[in-house]
Amino acid sequence: MSTVSYSVTDAVATITLDDGKVNVLSPTMQQNIHAALDQAEQADDVKAIVLAGNNRVLSAGFDLAIFGSGDAAAGFAMLRGGIELMDRILRFPVPVVVAATGPAVAGGSFLLCSGDHRIGSEKTRCQANEVAIGMTVPQSCIEILRMRLTNSAFQRAVGLAATFTGDEARAGGWLDEVVAPEDVLSRAQEVAAGFAATLHTQHHLASKLKARAAGLAAIQAGIDGLAAEFGG
Repeated sequence: MSTVSYSVTDAVATITLDDGKVNVLSPTMQQNIHAALDQAEQADDVKAIVLAGNNRVLSAGFDLAIFGSGDAAAGFAMLRGGIELMDRILRFPVPVVVAATGPAVAGGSFLLCSGDHRIGSEKTRCQANEVAIGMTVPQSCIEILRMRLTNSAFQRAVGLAATFTGDEARAGGWLDEVVAPEDVLSRAQEVAAGFAATLHTQHHLASKLKARAAGLAAIQAGIDGLAAEFGG
């Protein structure tokens, strides 16, 4: 059974993550998200994307069972694959709206910050919790947060594993809109439809790549140095 579903309405592809639990960014989840992104990228009628979680969570991050399995190569491959997925989303040729239908934690928080427009609720918890669970935040993930968060929120997020919700998450740069929990997905689809109807795809992509050039270069440098950083 796939952990990802895909549907298209009014030029908007909705990609929904649902592993029945907390949407860990396992190799299988990553592969299925890539497959859905491939489908959207190859479709002439898709002009925007909504990336959504299930009714419990956007994503709780990488699969800790794989990190703790003793298979260092598998853990490293999952980490690198997840960061490359986030980099792909940051570079995606059409607007990506993230519907934070629940918490975005650890790797899920980096996934959230990879979207062009992010919608959550007053209950959406955003946290890079690595330093609270005995891990160091990868450089590439630090660069993703640096691109999207205010400096104060960035420092608290990376070094203190601070938790942000609702209006504080919006003020810190984690979210662009806060709506009622039951409206997160529908509002994301509405915003995406607006982008699909009004933006010129070619110029959207060219402009956001220019705006993100320094950050994307730093993310790629982190990916290139990941083996030296963590081994692999």
